[in-house]
Amino acid sequence: MTQEAREARLARTPTAPPTMAVAGAVDLAPLRAAGWSLRGVLSTDPYLDRLDAATYVEPAELLADPTIDAVAVDGEDRDLAALLPELRGSGLLLLLPSAAPLDPDAVRAARAVRDAADAAVGLVARWEPWAQVVSAALPLAGGPPLQVTVRGWPAGRQAAAELVDLVAAWCGEVAAVVAAPGPLPATELPGGAPVSWALLTASGATVLVSSAGDAPVVRLSFAAARLEAGPGGVRWVGGAELQVPRSGASGLVQTAAALAGATGGRDVLTETWPWPADLGDLLVVARVLEALRTSARTEQLVPVA
Repeated sequence: MTQEAREARLARTPTAPPTMAVAGAVDLAPLRAAGWSLRGVLSTDPYLDRLDAATYVEPAELLADPTIDAVAVDGEDRDLAALLPELRGSGLLLLLPSAAPLDPDAVRAARAVRDAADAAVGLVARWEPWAQVVSAALPLAGGPPLQVTVRGWPAGRQAAAELVDLVAAWCGEVAAVVAAPGPLPATELPGGAPVSWALLTASGATVLVSSAGDAPVVRLSFAAARLEAGPGGVRWVGGAELQVPRSGASGLVQTAAALAGATGGRDVLTETWPWPADLGDLLVVARVLEALRTSARTEQLVPVA
């Protein structure tokens, strides 16, 4: 794509509805719910719901389409993840519907594109009503937590990515990690739930994570208070229960809708928390998960590089 074509795409007058192409196995329903109009699909999957969208045989066809504002990419597909720098360099807005790719080098390459349009990442736990209440309650506790214990957190990379994103928002930078059977700060939570992995933050907080339990329960301990939170509610231990707003649109729908507001060279709004995760947030998560994989292999405490 020529520089002139790229600049023309960035300067396009916002359309109603905004237009998007997808690359790979991307669920189209949240995109449509967020107000996007599907124009084209880069995929060989014969079962994908294309409706009346065009089919791109090669990435160059997608890049050359002047009618699209954005592209949603399946970051789990390594071949498609390798295209992220080129897609961003074309002036297209970028949506990664999940926390992928989780290869730090791939994320760095996509993030390094200069003067690119905005990108949004489907790290969606930050949009959960209970997680928003925790963020709002932190100033009332007088500072970041000293310790966090997590019970019943689902296993798997995507679930771990979501928890790392929350920890970064609540506790700050993650400095080091350790995964079982490495030298965990504690092998069990009170009550006997086995600890699977732990995060150590630059602020001094220790985060102990267990998958044992029926539903996620996060306990944040401060100098003079403790807050217990999860999908079942949020309360101060020994004190009041906090009101949790009703769930609205899913986190992915809200992320995609926020990206729709950035067509025509505008920025994704970041005035009121939560706002969509970006490639910087994804890089934080990818670096932490890479360190956890190293810790599980070496059975050592591993600094986050």
